[in-house]
This record gives sequence, structure tokens and C-alpha cells, in this order.
Amino acid sequence: MRRRAAALTSAALALAFALPGCRTPRGTDDQPVVTRFKLEGVKAFDPDEVVAKLATQGPESFAGIDRHWSRLDPDALLVDRRRVEAWYRERGYYQAVADRAEVIPEGAGRATVVIHVKEGPPVRVTRLTVTGLDEAPEARRAAGKLPLAEGVVFTEQAYDDTRARILNALRGAGWALAEVTQAAQVLPEEGSAEVTYQVTAGQRYRFGRVFVAGSGAVPRAKVIEQASIEASPGDWYDEALLAKVQARVFEMGVFAGVRVARGTPDPERLTVPVVVTVREAPFRTVRAGPGLGFQQSRWDANALASWTHRNWLGGLRRLQVDGRAGYAWIPAQGGVGRDGTVLLLGAEFSQPGAISRRIDLATRVEVEKGLERDYGFWSERFKVGTPVRLLPRLTFVPSWNLEVYQLSDVALATTLPGSPASTLPQFRSCPDQVCLLSYLEQRVALDLRDDPVNTRRGAYLALSVQEGLRVGGYGYTYLRFLPEARAYWPFGAGTVLALRARAGAIVPIAEEDAPPVVALFFSGGANSMRGYGWQRLSPMQLEGTRWVATGGNGLVDGSVELRQHLAGNFGGVLFLDAGNVTQASSGPGQWRDLLDPTRLQLAAG
Repeated sequence: MRRRAAALTSAALALAFALPGCRTPRGTDDQPVVTRFKLEGVKAFDPDEVVAKLATQGPESFAGIDRHWSRLDPDALLVDRRRVEAWYRERGYYQAVADRAEVIPEGAGRATVVIHVKEGPPVRVTRLTVTGLDEAPEARRAAGKLPLAEGVVFTEQAYDDTRARILNALRGAGWALAEVTQAAQVLPEEGSAEVTYQVTAGQRYRFGRVFVAGSGAVPRAKVIEQASIEASPGDWYDEALLAKVQARVFEMGVFAGVRVARGTPDPERLTVPVVVTVREAPFRTVRAGPGLGFQQSRWDANALASWTHRNWLGGLRRLQVDGRAGYAWIPAQGGVGRDGTVLLLGAEFSQPGAISRRIDLATRVEVEKGLERDYGFWSERFKVGTPVRLLPRLTFVPSWNLEVYQLSDVALATTLPGSPASTLPQFRSCPDQVCLLSYLEQRVALDLRDDPVNTRRGAYLALSVQEGLRVGGYGYTYLRFLPEARAYWPFGAGTVLALRARAGAIVPIAEEDAPPVVALFFSGGANSMRGYGWQRLSPMQLEGTRWVATGGNGLVDGSVELRQHLAGNFGGVLFLDAGNVTQASSGPGQWRDLLDPTRLQLAAG
């Protein structure tokens, strides 16, 4: 054993001495390895912005360790000097000069490269003239403050953006054939630029008819109806609405491709037709596959399947049938664990334009066999709603919901005749172990994310409001509010800062009503507070030798995440979660506890 330990120690020492050598590469005298590359004299900008555009680069580092080196190419270095000057010229520094490049040896085959820059003063706009825009006063107001103005630094980006701003304002206010020409006289030695934009507005146009090409099984009238919501014939022509028309038609869900363009303007009627070209997708979709879920306090193995028809019985009626069957394990935590089969069968039907061209009809029916830590259940759910399509990214869904739960194997059930089903308060409003929820819900959501799955930028805002109703002698009367907000900011390539927050409150209307367990808030698990097991962030009650999560009617939780793309489809996340669930009572102390930051539970990982 001693010999083996000595051999392992020797190998480790040899590797430790060898690694620094591996991290010290060498080139040749003509093409040395660039151990450091920098720009001297760059003051008006971040030097890293300039270096990112050059061919010559220093070593790449990861976790403070250099892991990749490039060799110096003298020809590329010569071109890089011109690139630096062009980079400055685009930003208004016409006298900037990369006057020399210095290669400083750092031993055999290694060198530091320095490009010396003289920035000089920037060129500023001394005169800005826009002619012809007075003929289109609505466009002049829409253009607002232009990117270029007298006294600002003249840049090529702002020069082109100003023309685009004026042209978009014209074509967004009815001047479909407007043209804008631009000219600039730049005097680098004097540090001045005189800029002129000549506007030719022409006639003002309105939207004309909508024409559809490529539609077969889908009625063209349905496409025209959706397109006319954004570009209504007779309204002033707005070129920006063409993208909204394309988004609305694509959201019909039956097209693989949609392209919207303006047709040939009619100079006699002063109208511009809208041409919608579509390519129909297969109406039927079948999906099936396995599903595995592993959490600290729950494991699931499922088989999932769904069938969707997007034009069932014609008229773009959508029918989806989905199911999930599997087995769940809930490990023991201070008591007896649970396991058993789980099942979900559901069917969803929707009819676009059932009430009006903006209001649809949607219904869903579900049957589920589920397993919770303190009980099992069968449930039947029914929902009927009227989704309102306000804007492509703004939805409003009012609905009526009915949910019935038959509980079984309730934890700590009392065996005395005439006693409640359980000593736990959340089961007392479920007579004969039957919980019923009947409620109206209004849900509004604004989705500004660039991608709902792999989000890099944008925001998501949602608000759900419920009003509980009684049905016969069953039910629970309450008000429930649950707002949610998410925001995303990209930081460089592959790095995203993601924020999430939500806060919920259940307010009983009748003081004698006890909130049933199926209506209460719980948190914890992979999709909420990750420092706790599934549904374990909750007020707790000691029953016998185990703590039981009783749920609450106050919830606040959120997270801060730093997401980093690693390679391929893999990424990593650093997160800080916070959350709290308050006791199910209506007293003012509950809300103080909910909003008390010192009561927030924190978890990082």
C-alpha cells in the first residue's frame, strides 16, 4: 500500500509540474504566440469593444486560466490598424489614426502586441436640414426627436437611423410611396458635418382589400377576418401593421408559413391592398413519449401521449386529447411514505370566433388520479372560457371552473363515529372527504419574451383573479389574487439574468368557511422554491411524530438566476430563491407575516 501511495504521489507531482509547461506555449520568431494584446490611447470608448472586431487576439481565459493562444499574423496586424481607424470613423472620429503597432518580445516565441491610437476630436453636426416633411404633419409628429441633431457627434449609424425614422413615420401615417434621400458634407479638419434629408411624401393612402394566396382547406374568409383586425380596409395605411397581420394569421395555428406584403397601390382609389401568402401545415399531430421527474420529496415515471386536430369538423375547430399514466413515489419524511399509480385524461375543444372575431370559445374536461403527501384523490374538472384576442402578445381569458375531488387515505383520519374526516383544519371543509371548488376566473397575460422556452430577453406579466362560489351545500366562497412577473436581460454571449416574482392571497368571504386543502397555497420543488422539497414550504402542524404541511392563503416567492450556456444544449444556472407561505387565516397578522422580509426563506444553488 505504501508503494502504491508513493507512486500516486509521484505521478501527481509530475502532473503538477507538467501542467504549467502545458500552459506556456511558444511560437516562432516570425509568428510568436500573442500572450497579451491591447490598445493604447483609447479613451472615448471601451477598448474591449474595439478589440472584439479585430483579427489579432490575446489568449482566451476560463476561470482565470489561459486556455487558448493564437499566433501573430503580421499581415492581419497591418489590416487591424485599418480596422481600428474604420471603427472610429463609423462613430464620428474621422481623424483617428492607429499610427503604429508594437510587438514586444517576452521570451522565445512569445510576444505582447500593442496598437497605439490617436483618437483626435469627433466630428459634430453643425447643420441639420429636413425639407418636405411639412407636407405630412402627422408623420412629422410621429417622427418625434430624431437620432441626429445639431451639436451631437455625427455617426454613420445615427445618419442612417434618422432617415429610417423619417421614412417609417411617413409610411406609418399613410404615405405609402414616400421617399427620403439623404446627403452629408463631412469636414474632418473642421470637425463639422452638414446633413440634409429631402422628403417626397406624395399621396396619402388607406388600407384596401385583403387577398389570400395558398389557402386550401382553411377558408379564406377566416384568414381575411383575422388580417382585417390589424389592417382594417379604410384605415390609414401603416406599414408597421403588416408584421402584426402576419403574427395574427400565424397564431391561427394551422399554417406552417405566413408571409404578408403590401400589394400594388391603387393611385385612383388611393388604397394599398394587403397580400397574405400562407402554407398550410398538417392538421393532425400525434405525440408520445416517456417522462421522468426527480425531486427531493417526489419521484415520478410517466408515459405521455396526445392527439391534436386543428381543423376538426372544419371552421378551424381545435380538438386535443391528452393523457398521462405512471407511478409516483413520495419518500418518507418523519413518517410513512406513499406510492401509487397516477393518471390524467383530458380533452380540450376550442372554436375561434365563436362569439365575435376577437372572442373564442374554449372548454376542457379532465379526470385525474393523483397522489399527495397527506392524501390520494380522484378529481373531475370542467372549464369553459371565452379567450379574448386583444393583441398578439396580450391575452385575456375569463372562465368558469368546476373542480370536484374525492379524497382517500387521508393522513391522520379520525376513526371515531361522527368525527370530522381528519383532525387537520384543511380537510374540515371537505364533508365525506369530498372537496368542491366552483369559481369564476379572469386571467390576463402580457408576453414580451423573445422565446417562451429558451428566453434571452423580454418580460412576462400575468394576473389571475378568482371568485369562489357555492354549488348546493358544497363549495368555498373566497377571492384569490395571484400576480406574476418575469424579466430577462442578456449579458454577452450565452449569459442571461432572469428574475421571477409572484405574490398570492386568498381572502375568505364568509368567516365560517374553512379553506379546503385543494384551494390553498403550497410552495417548494423544482418549479418554485428549490430549497424545499415538493410542497414542503408551508405552515406546518405537528401530528403525532410528524410535521404535516397545512397550506396557507398567503404566498410570496421569487428567484434571481444567472444562466450560462455551456456547450450544445447544455447550460448551467446559479440561483437565489426566496419564498414564504402564511397560515390559512384571515387575520391582519397573516398579511404582516407575508410581507415581512425577515420571514422569507432563502436558498441558493
